[in-house]
Amino acid sequence: MKQLETIQKEFKQFFAEGVSKSFGGLKAVDNFSMELNTGEIVGLIGPNGAGKTTVFNLITGMETPDSGKFYFQRDFITGKPPHMISELGIARTFQNIRLLDYLTVIDNIKIAYHKHISYNFAHASLRLPKFFSVEKEITEKSFGFLELFGIEDSAYELASSLPYGKRRKLEMARALATEASLLLLDEPAAGLNPRETTELTELIRKIRDDFHVSIFLIEHDMSLVMNLCERVIVLNFGEIIAHGTPHEVQNNPDVIEAYLGTGKKKNVS
Repeated sequence: MKQLETIQKEFKQFFAEGVSKSFGGLKAVDNFSMELNTGEIVGLIGPNGAGKTTVFNLITGMETPDSGKFYFQRDFITGKPPHMISELGIARTFQNIRLLDYLTVIDNIKIAYHKHISYNFAHASLRLPKFFSVEKEITEKSFGFLELFGIEDSAYELASSLPYGKRRKLEMARALATEASLLLLDEPAAGLNPRETTELTELIRKIRDDFHVSIFLIEHDMSLVMNLCERVIVLNFGEIIAHGTPHEVQNNPDVIEAYLGTGKKKNVS
């Protein structure tokens, strides 16, 4: 059986097995298990306080699980610190946007390339040709990400000066610039109007297709979830209460109960 489980993990890009986390007497995540294939877009939904962001914190090393295991691309990542998990290829955004507000927009992108910089202190301090060639390459790549998200016109503005929608885009662009193969997006549509949400849906799909990344997202906007995700996982009080296609989840009585507090069959969107 153990050999079979090992083989199964090797065919999955990401695998969580029996993960639990408590804070004091509160069980924030209870026996969470999931798998994610390369190139999938999977949604994590649930009422406020269901434990969704805690799951992201556990995956990215910001919290340590009390029990259970995480695997990513055959690596056992449980308990690894955030910088090591980032280096392995997992990047995330946050529910509350976290940018380096004192830096320009383009510098927020360029800083994501720190692990790929190939020049050393001597190259930089003496301004040797390698320093300039690498910096030029990083600047060009960074502009490419700004263009992808439609914010290249703000490249040299301070990140603190951006309106909310552009700040959301910048945080996503920075996560993608780490050259991750798995993106965790925590409420990417929060604060966006319907037109912006539609544009974001298409942008996320384009990112998956063009950069060959997998996407695991938390979202309360059910129109985005139902139009974008191939599978949906539903949490309530830290437990998975449903898992399936958007249509299956949307019509699941347990999901309806969790969202509406009623056993009547209604559309959760």
